Amino acid sequence: MRRVFRLLGVFVGLLLFAGSTLTFAQGTTGSINGTITDTTGAVLPGVTVTATGPAIMGAQTAVTNEQGQYRFPALPPSSYRVQYELAGFNTIVREGIVVNIGFTATISS
Repeated sequence: MRRVFRLLGVFVGLLLFAGSTLTFAQGTTGSINGTITDTTGAVLPGVTVTATGPAIMGAQTAVTNEQGQYRFPALPPSSYRVQYELAGFNTIVREGIVVNIGFTATISS
């Protein structure tokens, strides 16, 4: 019986730790996401999307999926520049995208 309570205590402790870790991660960051389409409204898979800003070291890169969607989760609060590149299309740049704690900036092109 003691062993059951001990295992239950360990299990509850792990759940509390995991929950607090997830809450902490969600509570200190924001994100940028969007869908990329062409001038006819057709989605564009394979677009390279690059986010840069003073709060991240270097750049973060994503590639749009089959639905033309991309996502940069867990970005520190800051102002970002997002660049979209695909062979055969003009490069598009969006600047001054502000990400705050718990906020998702939806930037579609």
